Amino acid sequence: MKSRTCGSIVLILACAGLSGIARAQSDGAELTIKGGLQCNGMCVPAPKPEDHVMVLFAVDGSPEIAARVKKIVDEHFPEKGLDADAAEKLQNEFIAQLKFFVSPDSPAPVPDQNKKGAREHYCFASQPISLTGVVSEKDGKKWIKVSKVEHGALKYPARMLMEDKPFVAADPEPLTLKISDALALRCVRIPAGKALLGEPFYVAIRYQEEYPRVVTLTKGFYVSEIPITQEIWEAVMGSNPSKVKDPKMPVQNPLFPDIDKFCRILSEKTGKKVRLLSGAEWEYVARVGTSNPGFPEKYRAQGVLRDEGKKVAPPVKSKQPNAWGVYDLISPWWEVTGDKAKYPARQPEVDPRYPASGKENRTAMGVAGENWSISMREFDDETGLGYSSNKFRIAVDDDSPRK
Repeated sequence: MKSRTCGSIVLILACAGLSGIARAQSDGAELTIKGGLQCNGMCVPAPKPEDHVMVLFAVDGSPEIAARVKKIVDEHFPEKGLDADAAEKLQNEFIAQLKFFVSPDSPAPVPDQNKKGAREHYCFASQPISLTGVVSEKDGKKWIKVSKVEHGALKYPARMLMEDKPFVAADPEPLTLKISDALALRCVRIPAGKALLGEPFYVAIRYQEEYPRVVTLTKGFYVSEIPITQEIWEAVMGSNPSKVKDPKMPVQNPLFPDIDKFCRILSEKTGKKVRLLSGAEWEYVARVGTSNPGFPEKYRAQGVLRDEGKKVAPPVKSKQPNAWGVYDLISPWWEVTGDKAKYPARQPEVDPRYPASGKENRTAMGVAGENWSISMREFDDETGLGYSSNKFRIAVDDDSPRK
């Protein structure tokens, strides 16, 4: 009887919170919404000029807003985590209930980095903001006429910050590539699957290259459990381009054509198809196949975050692996993929690959930090862009018949 009463109280409070927003709209009372302020152009597949206005996806705020956020997360964020379908449903709830357009006649100036006089519009990164004002609805949209603006960190529901746990375990039998009599490279088999990659709109700090989209990988593949070390590179290539020498550190800033040559030599040596991962494969591995938001603090035990200011990558396996047994995905060094420098598509994709060639700039992943999520990418050249360095790991196609 006691638990039933407690449940009724929670339900009454949640309903009161939901109706509180409607009451505030009707009586002109002010609400505070806290979330990611961003250009709406980052939130639609094919933005038109009129779409480039400021919006905020609320994740906290006045009690009425907090109650609505809690209800949405409780109902649409399973404790086991988000698969692709659940992630899309959750995001749609935020779009329908917690997306607020900033009224152009707001008395308080609202930050808009997109108005910096550039000839062509560029959607700058979103930022955590608190807006206070009167909320109204018009043309099916929620609007807030802002009277007060505050900057500051946000508090996300605890469930969003849980450690990623895969829905399907990695294959317990690894593939081992013989490098030399003394060296071998262990590769973990990654199952095929579907995930929402990129960062959902409700993540406060996101970039336009992190547009959330469903990616389906139809075939499993192997991935090296560590980035290619200097000793492995030297055993295959006969040289070591790294400035900081350490056999257990990743090889530093190898030339892109030399990376391709490394893969060709290892393919010939092992009889396996050795290649670089695509950007989508890399992110899928880093998220262990889940579709949970990629807040960087979730991955601190797995690597060195960018904000710690370390430009020298630690020796491999210095940190914990992810739940699939893959090490060093998070690092102060970018991890080069086989994709050319390209923003991801803003629609679902199946087995996306955008092969680069020669010295062409490539998509690089893996440098997470306070303002950079697990899906953050860079268009990298062979120098590591000056403020970091490059490393890489390999993938191996799995052509064996499996159920």
